[in-house]
Amino acid sequence: MLVPLLVAACVTDRDASDLSKSAKQGRDFAQANCAGCHALDDGVSPSPNAPSLRRAAHRLPDWAVAGSFKRGVQVGHTMEMPVFVFEDDDVANLLAYFEVLKERELGAEVR
Repeated sequence: MLVPLLVAACVTDRDASDLSKSAKQGRDFAQANCAGCHALDDGVSPSPNAPSLRRAAHRLPDWAVAGSFKRGVQVGHTMEMPVFVFEDDDVANLLAYFEVLKERELGAEVR
């Protein structure tokens, strides 16, 4: 079970060097708070019910995600999802990271 997590961490760490400061902070937040259930990029998530964050980034528009996070609403989650208290820039940083994931998806489709 640890091998997929380690492989995913290595791949994601390699890709972290080309992120903006905000996207890197969003990725760091996701690593600390989301990676226990969600794959950060498009790997296999540790929880079978949790989509990768790349897939999750495409589910709702940014404004809906931002509003829901700011109100503490669980966006598209079951009761398994823990409730987070977001600090000042956490939501903006997560959205910046989600934007990178969307761009990577588009780049992969072009190839």
